[in-house]
Amino acid sequence: MDKLKQNYEEILELVFKISYLCLAFATFISIIYISPIQPILVKLTLVLGLFVILVRIINWKKYRKMPCLILMIFFCLSFLLSTFMNRQYGMTDNLKWILWTGIQFFALYVCDLDRDTEKYRKEFNILSHLMIIVTSVSAVTSLVMMVQSYSEYLTTPEGEFIVTGYTWDRLWGVYTDPNYGAVFSVIGFILAVLFIFQQKGIKKLFYVIAALLNLGYVTYSDSRTGEIAFVLCGGFLLYFCLIHRKSENKKYRYVKNLLIVLCIMIVSVGGMQVLKAENTKYQTEMAKKTAQKTTQDQTTKPQTTISTKTKKGNKIQTARNENIEKDATNGRISLWKSAVEVWQTSPIYGAGYSTFISYAKEHVPETYAVNNEVGDYTSMHNAFFNTLAFQGILGFVLFLLITFRIIQYVLVPVFKKSDSDSLYLIAILAVAGTVLISMLLLLDGIYTNSPSAFALWVFSGYLVQYSYQVRREEKG
Repeated sequence: MDKLKQNYEEILELVFKISYLCLAFATFISIIYISPIQPILVKLTLVLGLFVILVRIINWKKYRKMPCLILMIFFCLSFLLSTFMNRQYGMTDNLKWILWTGIQFFALYVCDLDRDTEKYRKEFNILSHLMIIVTSVSAVTSLVMMVQSYSEYLTTPEGEFIVTGYTWDRLWGVYTDPNYGAVFSVIGFILAVLFIFQQKGIKKLFYVIAALLNLGYVTYSDSRTGEIAFVLCGGFLLYFCLIHRKSENKKYRYVKNLLIVLCIMIVSVGGMQVLKAENTKYQTEMAKKTAQKTTQDQTTKPQTTISTKTKKGNKIQTARNENIEKDATNGRISLWKSAVEVWQTSPIYGAGYSTFISYAKEHVPETYAVNNEVGDYTSMHNAFFNTLAFQGILGFVLFLLITFRIIQYVLVPVFKKSDSDSLYLIAILAVAGTVLISMLLLLDGIYTNSPSAFALWVFSGYLVQYSYQVRREEKG
């Protein structure tokens, strides 16, 4: 009976995690986001997540020792306090995100510390392959769009404007935002590289293709966030993969492999720049041919429609380039200053997540987040500044404690490992590092249901569960 119950819990958790991952991708893949599928996935994932949390509450003794559990409960209470104190600006959306935050913490992150780590390893393999497949299919579809110079603007029933294809000199492709798409592709690349080193024979070919496709998307997305994550986290994984190769001569292997990785990364980044430059030439030629064909063919769309899109695209792309030249962070420093300005007016509990704009317009109307040429910002493009502005010093300190506690708990056990589990653990660290970089520059990790947020909390749970087992063995 106990075995049946345990299997039931494991199957429920896996089904929920697959559902959440599908929802996360559906939220960031344009054609699915505007379809009826996405709302269905929201409801399914929400029900499954609440059911998982309920099962864990019933069996609370198995989960009560999970590191950061108490901190996460207090973080959600801080979110609730912020919502209540800013209730005059609305509560519904904030309450929804308290619920989703709880699901990320208590359904995705929390693990059964006494469960066999091999079971979580199998779960990791299933979820990783799903991520590799989705990111690879998305990457190849996006690259085909680019080759065809495909560009289209979609509008949701709510009036939300969505860009697709190769637009404004960037590859958006199937994703709603090229920066997020690049981060997802870096994660897909890292997972593919892991299995390249683990698999033998012809099986490696699938992972090599997946890694190249994802790297292709990172290249043409023109996302500096993606490029930084690729260099730092991809290089980190590659370094340890080389170190763990079986070799008779291990003299100077650390220095030698570091030099190899540095050379690979330099060549890769240089190659990415060359490929982008060649693609710019190709797209320019394609645009000329399209313009000539449009002039000759009177049956195509009116020239005025095409010109409007072209002018708008050029205007936005030019503005982006000018902003980058003036400020390498592309306005992020101004947003971070704005977060501090809003926080100063409500230092304890913040302005709330979904109520941030309304609060800022009333209390700090001159702050950059709600007073700029682009429009109102719902995010400060940094998870930590977001938390400071949305939940005040209470939420900020709790989030820092959660972050540093997980890092402190897992680093030593992970780096002490030298067996077959080492690369698996290092790959998880590399994925977590990718998401952390994304969190420093985008709305990610928290306050969003993204594939990278999913990877952060699920994979962090795996690391903590594994580290717990290692620490317990060391204590004897």
